[in-house]
Amino acid sequence: MKKTLVGTILFTLFWPLSVVAETNIDVAFSPSLDCEQKLVKLIDESQDYIDVAVYAINNTPIMQALKNAHKRKVNIRILTDKLQASGKSSGVRDLYDFGIEIKVHSKNKLEHNKFAIFDGKVVFTGSFNWTNAATHKNSENCLFLHQEPEVVQKYQSRFNELWLMNSPQKSTLWFEKNS
Repeated sequence: MKKTLVGTILFTLFWPLSVVAETNIDVAFSPSLDCEQKLVKLIDESQDYIDVAVYAINNTPIMQALKNAHKRKVNIRILTDKLQASGKSSGVRDLYDFGIEIKVHSKNKLEHNKFAIFDGKVVFTGSFNWTNAATHKNSENCLFLHQEPEVVQKYQSRFNELWLMNSPQKSTLWFEKNS
């Protein structure tokens, strides 16, 4: 009887940990370097492509990692919010001028998503904008979902839908107007 009770107690205590381990979910919070460092690591490890839908971007280490990935010939597509992109602290123009493929939204009022797909294997999502403030000042969260094919496919489908509905011509005009 004691072995069964001890086993039940141990199972009850450690079962939630095994579920997280089996589902390959990594959670991080800010303000801290956790989300930023995990994103940079994923960008650095990407070999084929990175698809990003993000409201705001100006985080220096993340932007540098994206530039390095672009130099390695990783295909990068970024969809971002046009209002945030036109802000004085935005890094969108810098990434665009570097040659990274960027579209500013032209359909919805805001492009408020914060997710990315890395090589079709990992999804990042959460409230974390790719900004210095999100890393150092804001209370944010981020989830990294590794090897979850159904989740990856849903996010990839949504990204592809958003990418197609936002006109490359309107993005080009926006960048020309805001140069």
